[in-house]
Amino acid sequence: MRWLGIDGGGTKTAFSIYDESLRQVDRIVLPTCHYAQAGLTGMRAVLAEGTERAIATGHLGPRFGIGFSICGFGEDAEADRAAKDAARDIAQGRPYALVNDVEAAWAAGLDMRDGIALIAGTGSIALGVRAGRTVRCGGWDFEIGDEGSGGWMGREVLRAFTRQADGRDARGPLYDLVRRELALENDFDIIGRARTLLADRTQTAALSRLASEAARADDASARAIFERAAAEEADMVGAIVRRLFRDVADSPAAVPVAYIGGTFNAGDLILNPLSDALPSCCRLVAPAHEPDLGAVLILRDRLDKDR
Repeated sequence: MRWLGIDGGGTKTAFSIYDESLRQVDRIVLPTCHYAQAGLTGMRAVLAEGTERAIATGHLGPRFGIGFSICGFGEDAEADRAAKDAARDIAQGRPYALVNDVEAAWAAGLDMRDGIALIAGTGSIALGVRAGRTVRCGGWDFEIGDEGSGGWMGREVLRAFTRQADGRDARGPLYDLVRRELALENDFDIIGRARTLLADRTQTAALSRLASEAARADDASARAIFERAAAEEADMVGAIVRRLFRDVADSPAAVPVAYIGGTFNAGDLILNPLSDALPSCCRLVAPAHEPDLGAVLILRDRLDKDR
């Protein structure tokens, strides 16, 4: 059997085709299917279009399963019903699994093993799994949470600019980067620009790139953003450790923590302070697989158990 893995995140929706050995043979990327951004009709349209385009490649063949991983699934009753209806209709009788993107990220990041998946992309969330028990932390959405995510860092970039602009903090490379990126003629122009930017989580998250550029240029404010982001991410991990891994809390590096999401593309800027901030029982590990494969692994596991 071949497989179609769908990773519906807050920025994009990826459709990856896998052969019988789970080797990726093709990939299609469409805009986000997140219901809060695309709407319920838009969510269904993106999922349907991507699946149709994947089938049209000819790589899937007549027999395949579909793993749907949808950002925000399980958090809104109306959206959940729409996602379930869409997945059922799109699958057309084929085997499928529909899961939240954090569950898929755990499956891919830790290869279905016990541990903690830490996700920081457009939003942020962590999921711990141990002997079939799960504990979630974070994921309170863009408006009130998502600490340590790209969206959160984007807001922090704007705040850091204002502090450098009015002299509360020393001006560094971040100040000029923001002025150039947002084409500001006057520092106060950022007030109007922020209203537009903060209304779109994807645009806000894109500003996190400026934090990386500024930090690489030794901007103290930008480096502090990464340190605060790491502290927020470690806080989520710590909460899960206290609830799920308390008995090994004093055992060094006993709990693997897979890091997943675009925020970690900053490399050592975020990974070094994160490693330092994690509980001593935790160890950072690179994800075992790309997130697109996560829902497929869950589906395959369910099918194996049903045999």
